[in-house]
Amino acid sequence: MGTEIRRRLDLDAWLSDLKKLGGQARTLSERHESLQDLMDLADLQMLEEATKRIIVSLSKKALYGFSQPMERELAGAATIAMPSGPLEPGFILPARELLDSGYSPSSVERVDRFAMDSTGHYSDGIIGSTEGMRRVHHLISKAATCSLPVLIQGESGTGKELVARAIHQKSGRQARRFFSENCSALSESLLESELFGHVRGAFTGADRDRKGILELAHGGTLLLDEIGDMSIRMQSKLLRALQEREVRPVGGKETIRVDVRIISATNRSLRGLIKEGAFREDLFYRINVITIDLPPLRERKEDIPHLVAHFLDRIAADSGFPRREFSAGALELLAGYDWPGNIRELENVVQRAVALSESERINAEELPDRIRHVMITEESQDYSGVGKGGEQLMIEKALHNFEGDKTHAARFIGWSRPKLYRRMRHYGVPIQFGRHPGKSRP
Repeated sequence: MGTEIRRRLDLDAWLSDLKKLGGQARTLSERHESLQDLMDLADLQMLEEATKRIIVSLSKKALYGFSQPMERELAGAATIAMPSGPLEPGFILPARELLDSGYSPSSVERVDRFAMDSTGHYSDGIIGSTEGMRRVHHLISKAATCSLPVLIQGESGTGKELVARAIHQKSGRQARRFFSENCSALSESLLESELFGHVRGAFTGADRDRKGILELAHGGTLLLDEIGDMSIRMQSKLLRALQEREVRPVGGKETIRVDVRIISATNRSLRGLIKEGAFREDLFYRINVITIDLPPLRERKEDIPHLVAHFLDRIAADSGFPRREFSAGALELLAGYDWPGNIRELENVVQRAVALSESERINAEELPDRIRHVMITEESQDYSGVGKGGEQLMIEKALHNFEGDKTHAARFIGWSRPKLYRRMRHYGVPIQFGRHPGKSRP
């Protein structure tokens, strides 16, 4: 018959260590000597990871954010309530306990400063007001108040590194350095040297000792970008470094203690890689405590006008030239495109349009063909653009969409109405084009 859990370990000591996770205090597994007669190290590490995940998923108020002023929270918070049964959503760490555990009032109140202005900008520098992005901002605010590992998942170009930097800048580690390493850009041996460092003579060309990024980032944050492309051997070395919180340089014998906040990012399905045997399951659970899923741009098209405005502001500030504007028709075309390259592709399109435009207003005709193609190829049964050039197709499609209304068609393209008439005459487009029988329009 098993021993009751309350008698097997010192519950107060366990909670004391647990509530300090993410600060400078030692973790539960690092102080296992005091509990070695009760549980082995592997069990303690599993318990630690499971508890962190439970707290992140169930805590609703005191651990990561406060809806009431700090004084009101502190007035009613003195102890931690430990349920006698399984953990319930009410299992939270009060504000006083957070402050006693090393959290400053500024870090505790930091969540309330994640406000959005009228242009869709949040104070963390990430633009987006759709439901998916509001959840991203909420998780950034949670992650910023602790040092738990974060896994950011999303397609290429969705802004994973920007999210990682926002977490770092809002965290208690903001005064220390932020490093980013692309795990897919380096060979296995070079990545090992970059992360762990090496000693002189460790390999050909190692003419001096060199510190690794894990050592240089001590006290700060390290983003491991595209971690899904890391080899199994490197995954094993990384897992040991994260578990022991120490690194040994390539060719060296001495270990170096490190305190680094790890944020991982990937555009691949790590669970799928685990099934294929290409990613270690134990490493996955080590790095995947707080998960942030970034939605692709095609699922948040309402944010496109705000993103375009942001890029135009930045280009104007960097170049010193007058700020450009996109016509309503150009913005509508941008919203109709699927954006396989996501925000990075949108930024490139805006930069190209500004560079090539000769006026302060960027019209639909100045967008790349692949984007104008969205309007051109949305054929209906009574219209065909076979054998026609790009600009003529754009004119005819706009007239077809607006049932021959020249005013709306010109506004959609971004032209004046006289210019539309001139281009129609140039291509021989009939004045009645697009009108339904029996309807008369100007």
